Amino acid sequence: MTASYFEPTRIAWTNRPRTWRAYYQKNNIQIRLGALISLFVVVAVWPWICITVPAGHVAVEWYRFVGGTDVEHVLPEGARFIFPWDKLAIYDTRIQQLNRDIDVLSSDGLTIGVDVAVRFRVNPATVGILHKKVGPDYAEKLLLGAVASYARTIFSRNTTDEIYAGRRPQIQDEIKRAVGQDLLASSGATERPADAWVMLDEVLIRGMRFPPSVQSAINRKMEEYQLKQEYAYRIEREQLESQRKAIEAAGIARFQATVSTGISDAYLRWRGIEATLALAQSPNAKTVVIGGGRDSLPIILGDGAASDASVAKKPPGPDVGDVRGGAAAGAGKP
Repeated sequence: MTASYFEPTRIAWTNRPRTWRAYYQKNNIQIRLGALISLFVVVAVWPWICITVPAGHVAVEWYRFVGGTDVEHVLPEGARFIFPWDKLAIYDTRIQQLNRDIDVLSSDGLTIGVDVAVRFRVNPATVGILHKKVGPDYAEKLLLGAVASYARTIFSRNTTDEIYAGRRPQIQDEIKRAVGQDLLASSGATERPADAWVMLDEVLIRGMRFPPSVQSAINRKMEEYQLKQEYAYRIEREQLESQRKAIEAAGIARFQATVSTGISDAYLRWRGIEATLALAQSPNAKTVVIGGGRDSLPIILGDGAASDASVAKKPPGPDVGDVRGGAAAGAGKP
């Protein structure tokens, strides 16, 4: 009884492959055509159903039939699948920089060209509101316009000398604070009253262009200032050199006063006798005349030449010393 109960089911499963094979052989053209059309449709709509969010980016989804822009949920980076009739708006959340040339007026009425660079980032928490209320061109509408406006206002409070000399860092900080407050206030919607749409990192003044005549006058002024500094340095150097020479002269004077009180004529004669003895003991040829020099000090002749005029006037002959102040000694080699 059991075998007869399951027999029809077994026969049906056994015959099913044959039925599918027969169906395919009978309708193979329609099946292949349908598969080809399906593949073509998938390939055609693939860019609209699979969206890749690059690294450092986020996406905001817009639903065509169920509510429009989703301001609460932000899609992170990676592959995202959506319906073909919906859309994804991709925003770069990395640090970006934009440059802008702005013509400003100083407080003394001078026109100055300023090259301003702005570094900013999109706030991922408010990118949905940003997309809904501002759009992808938010940098031009929100950021650069505010930077240009506040730059003109802040530059008009400073003179040309202050702008050129040392006020550039303070001006950059003032522009950054003013624009940051403006961006924070502009996000005061009911959805997120505390967050800014764009986070401002830096406002940099890369360069300033003055009129040619003003630039030449400023350059001449700086040259004169540097020349004045050079002259002040020279005067200071000469003053220090004068002090150095005065100190040196005072030291020499003290040395001479100390030496003159400690050296007498007898000490000098004694040192002369010691020098004569040292020369007499050397192996070199010399002539020593005892008592013939100043203060009865010896006169030393070397290499046959006389060092005193009185000795040079003596007639040639044996070496005999003058006995005015003592005994004469003949010259020879010791």
